[in-house]
Amino acid sequence: MSQNNNIFWKFHERNDKKVAKAVRQGNIDTITGTGWGFLDKFFCFLYSIRFFKITDIKSSGYKRIMLPLVMLITTYSMKILLGISSMNRIPNLLFREVALLSMIGFTATQIKNGSCKRGKKKSIPINKNTLSRMLARLSLSEVNTILSETVKVLTSKGFICGSTFILDATDIKTTQKCQGAGTKRVKKKRYLKLKKQWIETEELVYGFKLIVIWEKDSHVIVAAKIVKIADHESKHTLELLSQAKRNIGATNISLLLIDNGFMDGKTLWQIKYKLSIDFIVRIRTNMSLASDARGFRNSAFAISGKDLDIGLEVLGIASLTSYDQYGRKGHIKVRYKKSFSPNPINCVMVTCWDKIKYSPGHEKIFATSLNVEAPLEIVDNYCLRSLIENSLFRELKQGWNLAKIPMKKKSAVVSHTILTVIMYSLNACFQTELGKKLTNRGIRRIRDEDLSSIHKLIVFSGNYFAIFDVEEYALIVRAPPKIFFRIDPDEAKKRLGLKD
Repeated sequence: MSQNNNIFWKFHERNDKKVAKAVRQGNIDTITGTGWGFLDKFFCFLYSIRFFKITDIKSSGYKRIMLPLVMLITTYSMKILLGISSMNRIPNLLFREVALLSMIGFTATQIKNGSCKRGKKKSIPINKNTLSRMLARLSLSEVNTILSETVKVLTSKGFICGSTFILDATDIKTTQKCQGAGTKRVKKKRYLKLKKQWIETEELVYGFKLIVIWEKDSHVIVAAKIVKIADHESKHTLELLSQAKRNIGATNISLLLIDNGFMDGKTLWQIKYKLSIDFIVRIRTNMSLASDARGFRNSAFAISGKDLDIGLEVLGIASLTSYDQYGRKGHIKVRYKKSFSPNPINCVMVTCWDKIKYSPGHEKIFATSLNVEAPLEIVDNYCLRSLIENSLFRELKQGWNLAKIPMKKKSAVVSHTILTVIMYSLNACFQTELGKKLTNRGIRRIRDEDLSSIHKLIVFSGNYFAIFDVEEYALIVRAPPKIFFRIDPDEAKKRLGLKD
């Protein structure tokens, strides 16, 4: 196989002379242009960061495989990128894109006749179910390795340079038939037309939960985990932080914004004093810490902060000691002993939002390890957490088909979810100025190997491909122009082995 450093690395062999001869014999499989559209450039970006090397793995789930696993993973990644929601739509929307399939690595013969004799003419270039089975066969450690190695590369290339991260979770609903799915009861309001009133009902929901750590500036997911839908988020916080630190470096996370679903005193203590990461977390209204903070609404001890332009009023309250769970393992067990010493934690209370004052007992409370001498900054920082709902979870579900599960098995759900968040992160980096620079640099490298120009064609014949200038192609088919603008016809004939 060819060792050329180009997009067709590994799956085709370039031989311009052989293909030129095949053109004259009328024995070519397909011909396409090399114009650089979005997918061409995105492939070049992936090539520039060596993503294909990351996905070139050997899976323990396969004893025998017809195609390199990297081709199957790349094919499914393109399905995600193209926004194809259903596996049934892959043959019509993906497998008809000859140029894209060629870039992925399928030969012209495979594109025309399929990769194997089984299901001939129905599995061109592969059966769509091959991709579903691939997802189910990938192990958790294998897909996590792809995620981790991708994040490490993006970090080394300078894409992840922020220090504020957001920890949050979203449900991925499935049906009852999905193997390994969890269940939880949710309350729903339903309107009865006859009685003209709303009633509250309970229903069972099946599925999984995606928990992520997301860097707010680069929009890169630096750690992710899929658990059952009823699992409490706080059980997985430290594992995700450990994963994130391995991927981006131990000192790159300085502030973590946390939803109240992750509220756990022992975990918050470890985040601050074991991992040296500051946090801001919204606390539940029924906690004693919230009641304690509200008692300082009219106290001179509280530090006031106001932004009259947006109608925001807050109070910073330092060193509250009513959160008994905040401490080392076993700390709460000795809270009734005389020797018990509670650990202080700071709070910020919002008393007015958008020029609407909260009545006593209904204020929003945030707990933080940060200094609260400037309480407005705490609220401003935490407001960034709302970005994850619109810029990540909603985008993943609506634009990236996160909830469109390809197979009713937990392993397939995990692989699909992890590959989706990887493609989301890669696309976010690709769209940046740095991403464009890397892409253009990669395009220049490929152009040095004659792989890209608006005046060139890619021609496939069997297991070979060639790249011809349109003027060279005119020479090959014996219809040369009267004037050549880009090539020397004599040199071209010599290079391509043409006698006339």
